[in-house]
Amino acid sequence: MRRVTRREFLAALSAAAVTGAHASAQTDGRRLKNWAWMRGAVPPLDEWRGQLSAMKAAGIDAILITGSPEFFQRIIPPARAEGVDLHAWFPTMMRGESAQAHPEWYAVSRAGVSTAVKPPYVPYYKFMCPSRDEVRQYLAGVVRDLAGVEGLVSVHLDYIRYPDVILPVALWPKYNIVQDKEYPPYDFCYCDVCRARFKKASGVDPTEIADPAANRAWLQYRYDTITEVVSLLADEAHARRKLLTAAVFPTPAIARALVRQDWTKWKVDAVLPMIYNGFYKEDVAWVERATREGVQALGGRIPLYSGLYVPDLPPADLAEAARRAFAGGASGVSVFQGNTLTLEHWTALSAVLRPQERGR
Repeated sequence: MRRVTRREFLAALSAAAVTGAHASAQTDGRRLKNWAWMRGAVPPLDEWRGQLSAMKAAGIDAILITGSPEFFQRIIPPARAEGVDLHAWFPTMMRGESAQAHPEWYAVSRAGVSTAVKPPYVPYYKFMCPSRDEVRQYLAGVVRDLAGVEGLVSVHLDYIRYPDVILPVALWPKYNIVQDKEYPPYDFCYCDVCRARFKKASGVDPTEIADPAANRAWLQYRYDTITEVVSLLADEAHARRKLLTAAVFPTPAIARALVRQDWTKWKVDAVLPMIYNGFYKEDVAWVERATREGVQALGGRIPLYSGLYVPDLPPADLAEAARRAFAGGASGVSVFQGNTLTLEHWTALSAVLRPQERGR
């Protein structure tokens, strides 16, 4: 695919949105909102505003981006001028900045190894333990500071989970691994606090469970600890009149099995499941099935926005994935990541998103 200059991108993208006004997904009257996760440095503010204007014209309503409160104070005004919502993308449990000062805060595997010392899979996989009060208060402080920024729409929780006890199947070759069951180096958390809390509640030390993967009480304990963290952070955000949103694994069943997320129970205002079909060796049609599973499980309580992984989706497939998400009941899509799409991707996607007909 041909890469284009930023000037060409901005000019052609706006035109592409108009060209795409004659084809769309069927949405049964739902008011849609479409998102883009974005990484990297923000360009000079005039250029940033131009980029947002073009993305808005193509159908993107909201940007998820990481940064400090001061960073958001600088970039929110031009975003608001273009009618684009900004959401603070917040890696939650996977945070390595305290590993040296507070190694006891970090999750411990069934093999007895802390992520502060030897993270699984990749060096940055330093996950904190959600059972610890010190960790919860630390995270609450970060959310409190972000939620205090005027004009920010939500704090968006990412990595709000345990490390993957089983990776998506397409990633196994990347790490030269086979995970046909739960193995001790990837099964978390067995730190002193988790063991003591679970033993107090159940009378059993989790290190003595013969088959942890089959122990419903131990599984539920870990679902509940993440849910408790989400509830705490929701209270912090909502007290400051901000929404709390979350990136989650693609379906409720996959999320529980792979990373201990029971996200249909969470006190959040929207979920953005990462329905990355390539990770699971599924075709594009799976986006519709996975979306529908999540929408039905939520029962209309909160909106679901289907996350689409652009590196696995050629332009025509990206457009089809968006159509499939809408057919499955999504209230919109979120693309990863918005600042790396080619012009061909934007042209195909904007033909589906049709911003002119979404109730503005």
